[in-house]
Amino acid sequence: MRMQKPLPDEYTSLNAEELRRRIADRKKELGERLVILGHHYQSDEVIAFADFRGDSLALSRRAAEQDRAKYIVFCGVHFMAESADILSGPEQVVCLPNLKAGCAMADMADDDDVQLALETLAAETDAKAAPVAYVNSTAAIKALTGRGGGACCTSSNVRNVFTWALTPEADGGAGAEKIFALPDEHLARNTAVAMGHSLEDCAVYDPREIGGGLSAEQIERARFILWRGHCYVHQIFTPNHVALARQLDPHVKVIVHPECPREVVELADRAGSTSQIIEAVEAAAPGTSWAIGTESNLVNRLAAAHPEQSIRVLSDRAALCVQMARIDLPHLLWTLDHCAADDPVNVVTVPEALAADARAALQRMIDIKAVPGVEG
Repeated sequence: MRMQKPLPDEYTSLNAEELRRRIADRKKELGERLVILGHHYQSDEVIAFADFRGDSLALSRRAAEQDRAKYIVFCGVHFMAESADILSGPEQVVCLPNLKAGCAMADMADDDDVQLALETLAAETDAKAAPVAYVNSTAAIKALTGRGGGACCTSSNVRNVFTWALTPEADGGAGAEKIFALPDEHLARNTAVAMGHSLEDCAVYDPREIGGGLSAEQIERARFILWRGHCYVHQIFTPNHVALARQLDPHVKVIVHPECPREVVELADRAGSTSQIIEAVEAAAPGTSWAIGTESNLVNRLAAAHPEQSIRVLSDRAALCVQMARIDLPHLLWTLDHCAADDPVNVVTVPEALAADARAALQRMIDIKAVPGVEG
């Protein structure tokens, strides 16, 4: 875990009202020198101060667009701050209010293990395998992806990135015959099936096993090679949750994030990214009933914004991202105070040698449009 120094007592002892007042004052003081980016999974109290909110793709684009702000404060997790640093200008400073805000999924893919996997695939098949790294990955993994001629993706545009990877180079694609997708196996599997491929076209590479646990024949047969990894928040949702939601309300629409296991997505009415879920709810008629399989902060915010609809989390317990919750008002105020003093803390910096290759993979992600709507 990355080291985060304890906050001074002056921050931890403040009540919520005083914290909000002081954060608002700092924002006003810093003006155009500051931009705060907030991921949809943040708490309401933090997201209230975001200049821009969105999913990983939207916020990556926002980070790339910033040309006035000296300080980019990212209310998200570490890999997001890394991406912001890679995409922002050389004079800009990216700060993560709490360095303990990491991502368990991103940590499931170590760059040495991924490098070994790429070498294993190259040795076992003559077919070109393009790496596609979910944006929920470290800068080192993004750099390996860029060097391998691949692209990053988000849950909003993964289908179009997969299509690009399998498109011939003469037509502007990567010219690959296979896709090596990491680090979330569920997103890759669900996307492959949504594109019309079968589960038999997918093989799981397990870095804990020799050769990923795959034979040469399995590698040769597979069209999609999936890194064994997952999001613990979306692992919460089960087929029983879907069945119970329909039992409680026969008219309910079940919509889930594609990071959910395949058996959950199969039973849902629709699947889509956080931004696609938001769009579906916003477009729905009054009286629509939803059970949503994604992070609770987002679902609860949608429920508050749309009282004319019935909206709840699909699971029977909260689906909370603990890492996102590590960004709170005391850490945000502490970060802004240091920015105002031109003494930034928790600066996230990616070495340029690594950033250049990672930037290539991220830029391909940004250039490839998201899929409109949700899979149904």
